[in-house]
Amino acid sequence: MNKMLDKIKAFVKGIKMPKIKLPAIPKITFKKPDLTKVKNVFAKALPLFKKIYSIFAKMVKGFFVWLWKAIKESIAQLWTLLGFFIAWLTLTGTAQQVVGIATILVTVLWLITIPLREEKEE
Repeated sequence: MNKMLDKIKAFVKGIKMPKIKLPAIPKITFKKPDLTKVKNVFAKALPLFKKIYSIFAKMVKGFFVWLWKAIKESIAQLWTLLGFFIAWLTLTGTAQQVVGIATILVTVLWLITIPLREEKEE
């Protein structure tokens, strides 16, 4: 077995590998980009971004105003909601499910329609 390894080593040592010369890497130069087109696009898009931001800010503010009104309205209707909850507890079976779903839907509808019930100041 050692003789075989020695023969392989001798054979491999006798092989001469040609030297490979790597090609020269060309130097890459970049020209300065022309940003006037980009500036023009951003100049046209900036008012649109401002408009979108103002609409989004109004939506967030409106949501928090509505949320505060919904909390106040829920506190005002606390006894009614308590009565619905007691009615739901006293029922069983399908009647309990129907009253529970109806209570949730009516409460959600009541809170969504808060702006319709508000009196407008003139």
